[in-house]
Amino acid sequence: MPSDGQDPYTLLGVTRDSSVAEIRERYLVLVQIWHPDRHQSSPESVRAEVTRQMQRINAAYKHLTDAHEREGRARQARERQDRERQNRERQARARQDREREAREREARERQDPERLRKERQDRERETREREHPRARWTHPRCDGASQRQGSPWDTATSAHPVAITLRYGEIGYTLRAYLDDQRTEAAFPGTQGHLLLFRSVASMRTYLARVEAHELSGVPGWESLLDRIGDTSFEPDDEHFYEFDLILHSLRFPPAQWVPALFIAHRDVVGEIAEAFRLDDVLNLLAAGSPLDQLDNLFRIADRPLAGWAARRHLASQQGAQASTVWRKAIREVEERVRWLR
Repeated sequence: MPSDGQDPYTLLGVTRDSSVAEIRERYLVLVQIWHPDRHQSSPESVRAEVTRQMQRINAAYKHLTDAHEREGRARQARERQDRERQNRERQARARQDREREAREREARERQDPERLRKERQDRERETREREHPRARWTHPRCDGASQRQGSPWDTATSAHPVAITLRYGEIGYTLRAYLDDQRTEAAFPGTQGHLLLFRSVASMRTYLARVEAHELSGVPGWESLLDRIGDTSFEPDDEHFYEFDLILHSLRFPPAQWVPALFIAHRDVVGEIAEAFRLDDVLNLLAAGSPLDQLDNLFRIADRPLAGWAARRHLASQQGAQASTVWRKAIREVEERVRWLR
């Protein structure tokens, strides 16, 4: 809030129901009026007053945009909690369905033992097919040839849990480990070219603790990860929570209303997965000069004092149809490479 205590909404001439875009538009109008560069030829007393007024406008704008950002994070947290509750309800209904099917099978067994025996054999075969595969770190540097040449890891950092919400609200959990100190190359647990996602943190904990069941323990810092596998620190935090469904929701609005930090983070993780699993189509969508790359460049400079002005104007002039189509294709390509585990 401005240091003189004036209400920031009154100072900018907006209401409490104004959107971020409306607040930004009003702010840009005031900048055109009060920016000191427009009053360089004015008397010193006028320049001093203009400078003071511009400082108050900047403070009010920062206060309101920060408040909207906090409200957005809180809303996302509530939406995430609602999705988790819905997932739990779906799982409970699925469990009830399985129990009902078990009772029906028992009833059929009393009527037709031979048919039930065949069904039981089919279920046992399906169970074997659903058993957890032997996961290994997936990245071109972690393949067999690279392993024979020596360890692909250049850093001692441990793997960190990551949560990903897919298009229809399904939440999956996995690990990410960077191969270099610059955090430019990431490896993920995978098998046969598919990214492994667990339905819950608990099932991922159980699987990782069985070190004989996978080939993930070669990452530096693995012992440290096992030590904290039962702690709350093993839960993915906001920095490691990616919501593709939120990206798809945002695509329904003009690019000027998209949240730069959200799209930057998701562009990075999509690129990491595409590189790790050799998703050439996705890598082409993210290549230098592509619509997503150009949009990412604008987002990364939008908040800068000088260069950000042109970037924000460019974003405001875009329709976003092409970028929206490309984003949807990239997310769909990633989701097609997911293998779910329970």
